Amino acid sequence: MGEKTKPGLFAREATGLVREVGFMLGVIIILCHVVGLGWQKRAFEFSGPRPMPADQLPLGLPAMFWAFLVAGLVVLVTGYAAGYVTAAMPRSGGGYVTISRVIHPFVGYNAGWLMFLAEAFSYGLIAVAVFEAIMIFFSIALAPTVVSFDATTLFVGGLVITIIFTVLALFGVRLYGWLMHTMFWIPLVITVVFFAMWIAGIMDPTLIEKGVEDVMGAPPSTFVTQAINSGMTDPANVATFSNAFSYALGGAFWAYMGWYATTFVAGEVKEANKKLPMVVLVAGLIIMLVYLGASSFSSIGAMGVAKTPDGKWSFFQSYAWLSYADLTPAQEAARDAAIPNFQDAWTTGIASMTARGMDMGWLSIIIAVAAVLWVANDIPPFLLVASRTFFAMSFDRMMPEKFAEVSERWHAPTWSLIVTAIFGIVGCIAESHLTIGDADLHEYTAFAGVVGTDIYDAAFLTLFVLSCMLLPLERKEIYDRAAVKHSVGTVVVIGAAATLGAAYCLGTFIKESTFFIFTPVGIEDLCSSFGFWGCIAVGVLLYIYYMYRNTTKGVDMRTLYVSIPPE
Repeated sequence: MGEKTKPGLFAREATGLVREVGFMLGVIIILCHVVGLGWQKRAFEFSGPRPMPADQLPLGLPAMFWAFLVAGLVVLVTGYAAGYVTAAMPRSGGGYVTISRVIHPFVGYNAGWLMFLAEAFSYGLIAVAVFEAIMIFFSIALAPTVVSFDATTLFVGGLVITIIFTVLALFGVRLYGWLMHTMFWIPLVITVVFFAMWIAGIMDPTLIEKGVEDVMGAPPSTFVTQAINSGMTDPANVATFSNAFSYALGGAFWAYMGWYATTFVAGEVKEANKKLPMVVLVAGLIIMLVYLGASSFSSIGAMGVAKTPDGKWSFFQSYAWLSYADLTPAQEAARDAAIPNFQDAWTTGIASMTARGMDMGWLSIIIAVAAVLWVANDIPPFLLVASRTFFAMSFDRMMPEKFAEVSERWHAPTWSLIVTAIFGIVGCIAESHLTIGDADLHEYTAFAGVVGTDIYDAAFLTLFVLSCMLLPLERKEIYDRAAVKHSVGTVVVIGAAATLGAAYCLGTFIKESTFFIFTPVGIEDLCSSFGFWGCIAVGVLLYIYYMYRNTTKGVDMRTLYVSIPPE
């Protein structure tokens, strides 16, 4: 008998992926991943529970504006650090590759596993959120008609969207790129209308007043009265700027999450070794400017409506309070009685209502379409990030090698795309509030919702940028070959600053998420907590299993994890 052939390091000698992502598409992937649903309500959502009188707002701008500014600076530094270290070893999987090669395979593997789960769960979550966005924005645009879907419809709709986008991804990143271009440019053009309406509302507050009454059946002055009656101006509820800012900072980081998405498809980016850092930096700067503009213009317009005699309170604080403060059932009943068609506050909702105030209902519908498309165009990047992470782990033989297979015709990782869609079903369940009997499955699957997935994401990011700081110290041979040149000191300083920023982001998420992760109450919280910690435990067990399996098969895992995967 002949000798048994020793297996190679990787699943095969080449990935089979093709570099078809140019600079513009790389930027669009990040913009689509980040700019979705949250930014459209953050100015109101994080102002309501921490109301501040107008005379205490720096430059007359809400705390959310300043939170977007500070968090945006963190985004720029961490984004460049992630882009730089990925450009030094530009392979699909992004941070999974850099963390496992620079810090330690165990750390990289488990970070990659959690990032896969975060993006895969979110893939299904966002699919359901598309239908939630339809309910939100078309209920404003078509008021007094209310658009509503039950939990089953939300789940089925999300499932169908998940399947459709997965099938389209099987035809390769070139087709997917065309799809993302289409889904990006249409809402971007209409976003100009958002700003036009916000500016129109600033110049003529009566447009907002008329639109609000037309949509919700009550004038803005009623909102102010209801907010004051429900305790908005009580000294115990009025926030200082530092308190409001620290609260808003969590919301800002949440709105920015995913600002380094293109690093995960580095193996398909043209000249990634040279251009990737700038792709991430440019995308982060654009997002920052959009967020600052949206949070300021929409707020200023609302602040000019229904002011109290002392000028301290207005429709802005009142609408935010009535939408997102922790009102009692009696206070909610009083609100709904006074405001017949009450809709929660959204920045795009202000634009839509301003259009209604101009007797341009058709424009309000167009605004609603763009608002929904900003959510829908999140979907392709989430699938790309998750599938490429799982592909990279499989290519390293640390997942079933079947998932490293790539279509010879379309150059897409077929099975990694399919497994991402399967995990996405959990996100569909978590977001849709699907019920079995009287049990709301959302309460049992909170680990797959926004809170759990963002903690996984922020933990991954912290390790990702830490690998940037350590690159010239631990893997100097890779640092020396990098096409983007910086001194050792510069890379270490950028990486250290990015690590501190990412760690602060992670700490902020954890601080706001203790309710089920660390202090579960009831069977629902216990199930969610078990799911959160169980996902981490599964990653550890998978690492141990595949390291043992590969070692017994003769794969030199130490050499594998000091090597950069082939193209």
